[in-house]
Amino acid sequence: MKSTKVNILLDDVLDYYLTATEETGKDVLEEVVRLYPQYELELRELAADQKIFGRISPREYMAEEEQSLTMRAVSVVQNLLYQQRQEKAPETTIEEAFTGLRDEVEKRYASSEEFYEKTWLSEGIIWTLDDRQVRFTSIPQRVIENIANALGRFVSTISEYLQGGMLVAPSHYKAEQAPEVSGSCDFSDLVRMDPDLSQERKEFWLSQLPKHEGNKQE
Repeated sequence: MKSTKVNILLDDVLDYYLTATEETGKDVLEEVVRLYPQYELELRELAADQKIFGRISPREYMAEEEQSLTMRAVSVVQNLLYQQRQEKAPETTIEEAFTGLRDEVEKRYASSEEFYEKTWLSEGIIWTLDDRQVRFTSIPQRVIENIANALGRFVSTISEYLQGGMLVAPSHYKAEQAPEVSGSCDFSDLVRMDPDLSQERKEFWLSQLPKHEGNKQE
């Protein structure tokens, strides 16, 4: 909850104060300061300036300027209301615990084939990744992104999971479907051995360099 308040921009808080004061017809300084104490100094300086310059007749705005200011004010208020809703219901911003690739696929897809089609990966590759039997530094970033997008998860969540320790229990592969891998392997070797990937997809994945190797060439 604290980080949400810190992340909001100063300009948005100041705009919110001005807009709320104008709409309510009263100074809401203390209320806004309580919501965003990290900007108390700036808010009080703005309030003091308003008292000094508030006596000056405001200039007339063009129709386009009025519309722009109105849209800006509405946007600011909407953003702040959203931030406040997020603070009141922090559980909605916490990602559900990740239980594993196979479990996630089963929970989110009636047919696992739809997941494999979205990711351009096979059952054997996903299961091997799920058992953390693939050397993480050999996995292209695109693989992690495809899995995260297909599961509706953060890329960081998938990345952290794949860096976990190798599972001791053997995979439940069908002999004709899964690559025969002993211990940790490179992703590129897994792709070459996979009997289910089309040649087009094999060529695609073999063309995707692991992120750390791509950086070395830059």
